[in-house]
Amino acid sequence: AVVSTQSGHYGRAEEIAKQAKFAVTGIDPSPEMIRIAERHAERHRDGLAPDSSLSYRTCKISDVEDTHDIVVASEVIEHVPNVEDFIVECVGRVKPDGGIMFTTINRTLMSWTLAIMMAENVMGLVPPGTHQYAKFVRPVEISGVLREHGFHILSETGLSYNPLSRKWDYTSDMSVNYAITAFR
Repeated sequence: AVVSTQSGHYGRAEEIAKQAKFAVTGIDPSPEMIRIAERHAERHRDGLAPDSSLSYRTCKISDVEDTHDIVVASEVIEHVPNVEDFIVECVGRVKPDGGIMFTTINRTLMSWTLAIMMAENVMGLVPPGTHQYAKFVRPVEISGVLREHGFHILSETGLSYNPLSRKWDYTSDMSVNYAITAFR
């Protein structure tokens, strides 16, 4: 089973359910965001992988009582009040032999330029004020907490968004967006 924390969009949980044979649960504390995700998923059910399932639940990661094979926190950690507490909450929801993945924005001059100035203020990809530079998280801040809790880092890789194709790709450049994957 996979639990995917949301950050106001349906994308990650639905994408996981399309690619893998898992029971995927997308969570978000906002009932409105969950309704949007459910409506989108209903229109795109035919794209789910065989033997996968997708459900949504209005809650925070701290409200999830059971453990999961994989926990995915995509583009949400830069919005939480306390990064370390959030990572620990996520870690507590991973089965003993499970994995965890975070995607977020690095705290660099390049990320400020691209994620705030360009994406918010020039291109309008997200509303102005969506991100605060001080809340961006360096990779070492995540990997350090994961290691303290018995996780082994499997990969750290950059992510690059192409606004023309609206697609993400992996890259060696972690100066803006990046992903960290770890297992116990």
